[in-house]
Amino acid sequence: MNNDIPRDAIKNLLFEIICAIDSAEYQISVKEVEDHIESGKIMEFLGKRISIVQLTGNECEVINEELKKFLGVARPNVESYWGVKNSGLCFLASLIIEEFWK
Repeated sequence: MNNDIPRDAIKNLLFEIICAIDSAEYQISVKEVEDHIESGKIMEFLGKRISIVQLTGNECEVINEELKKFLGVARPNVESYWGVKNSGLCFLASLIIEEFWK
């Protein structure tokens, strides 16, 4: 796992994303998530859309940076590797697990 972010912070982020998916209130596409990761603003986007509240500003910066680096590797394999094609939040949760849960 990335040493700059506590394991509990990543776990809490994943729980918040899972709760958002479960609520069925958010129709966020894979493309939207890719675009916000690419711009380095995925955490700001999540903060506005699904109220991510349990992370510090520094943790959000690290997540933005690490996901942006990882996106180039992940992008061509979204559907074939993770089986995700519809839910941007499922795609994001998959990226977070792959990148931070080592």
